[in-house]
Amino acid sequence: MTNHYHIFGLDIESAIPLPAAPITGHSGRRLPDVVIEYGNPPDHLAGPQSKNMRYLARPGEFLLRVDSVARYYVRDGRHIVVAPEPEAEDENVLIFLLGSAFGALLHQRNILVLHAGAIEVKGHSVLFTGDSGIGKSTLAAGFHKRGYPFLADDVCAVGMIDRQPAVIPGFPRLKLWADVLTKLKQDKDQLKSIRWTKGMNKYFLPVDPVHKSPVLLKSVFVLEAAKSDAIKITRLTGVDKINFIIKNTYRLQFLNGLGGKEEHFRQCAAVASRTNVHRVVRPDKGFLLDKLMDALEEKF
Repeated sequence: MTNHYHIFGLDIESAIPLPAAPITGHSGRRLPDVVIEYGNPPDHLAGPQSKNMRYLARPGEFLLRVDSVARYYVRDGRHIVVAPEPEAEDENVLIFLLGSAFGALLHQRNILVLHAGAIEVKGHSVLFTGDSGIGKSTLAAGFHKRGYPFLADDVCAVGMIDRQPAVIPGFPRLKLWADVLTKLKQDKDQLKSIRWTKGMNKYFLPVDPVHKSPVLLKSVFVLEAAKSDAIKITRLTGVDKINFIIKNTYRLQFLNGLGGKEEHFRQCAAVASRTNVHRVVRPDKGFLLDKLMDALEEKF
């Protein structure tokens, strides 16, 4: 049985249940943009132009191999074939499908993908980006609790509307550490946990999707941590804006094999030239969530 979804602006037909509301009343007459199915991906790619212990990439093809979880084969931005390992839990298979596999698919479609969380503020989108563990998802969750509509977490797709960058809504759920859920006064007992690696204590928090259409992008906040007691927010200018956008591209290394780096640079330059980009340095000891959100709200 397959379900149909509309995620990242794409009509998706999937044999794997995805964490989103299926499209009801789908007639099946329109060909989907993306098909996801179970199958037998290749073991290797001929002549990969980029690779490491886990993935192989070449123009039009991407192969991801995750021990004890699954193999994923992504082709031409239209097709994902998944072969789960017999002992793999469904939620662990989804982690890499919705992460690296979808990231590669969006790259193949020449859609800019940033490693970011996104919310809507007064009709425009705002991004929080930075290194893993810096607090992107935590901020998106905190602002969502304050009433800001949620747009994306971790994998953030940015398209262009009349030459203006816009966030294309992603999967409606957040990936959060247990202590963050405690700060948000969110009961984790009914949430799905992530048990892919030993000691991981994260949970998936579903959110109600508000938008299906892209939301014009206004501001990007790049998060960093430093040995300081104060929060410092600095507006970036010139080439620094572009460099920070490029640095925080989702799985930037995939482009070394998939191609499209020139188009990627143009997209990053367009985002930098048409949005406000701020560098946000927070104390590295403790995560003063409310204080940080208050400081960011002043910049909204």
